[in-house]
Amino acid sequence: MNNVYTITCPRDENVFIHALPGHFVSASSHLNYYVGTSDIKHNRTVATEAAKLMAQYYSVRNMDVDTVLCLYETQALGAFLAEELAKPSMMTPNPDSEVFVLGPEYDAAGNMIFRDNLRRMIEGKKIVILISCITSGKTVERAMNSTQYYGGNVIGVTSIFSASREIGGIEVNTLFTPEDLPNYASHSAKDCPLCKNGTPVDAMINGYGYSKL
Repeated sequence: MNNVYTITCPRDENVFIHALPGHFVSASSHLNYYVGTSDIKHNRTVATEAAKLMAQYYSVRNMDVDTVLCLYETQALGAFLAEELAKPSMMTPNPDSEVFVLGPEYDAAGNMIFRDNLRRMIEGKKIVILISCITSGKTVERAMNSTQYYGGNVIGVTSIFSASREIGGIEVNTLFTPEDLPNYASHSAKDCPLCKNGTPVDAMINGYGYSKL
């Protein structure tokens, strides 16, 4: 695999991702980049700055958020985002509600479930789904469906990187887009030009990271 590139966010040079070019396979796509988001998810300093950028989207739109639903190890980032969302602003100078932070549990079939002791944090709540990377959007769609089963109302989708501008009629609030990665491409397995050219797969990837082959 080639060298790793560090790409900084135009809105804050302290917020960055790593981009590794190659041939990568996710659950739904073949991609020519692996987008590394570990620092934003696990480095307190970077996560704090990233959360401020993410929260701006909701504050300027005067959108109240009750719960941040965190996918793929984004709970630490979600906690910082919740803290920013709960801060006083010109629109809400005296916020009086807590912002819950949840990570989902999955059953044997891969369905997202919420135990009875956590349902109060979903049912009737205005929810933001937080995820590291969005390629096809299918993971977010499943999360939307699951929260609806439990009576939640998804009002926002926030990501570190997203190849989708909107999912389920909701605009994606993201820090990085394919425009930040030169010649970024995503294909189905049958249409993958790298496969057709005989380029071997470098790694299997998902929201947790990558595993070399």
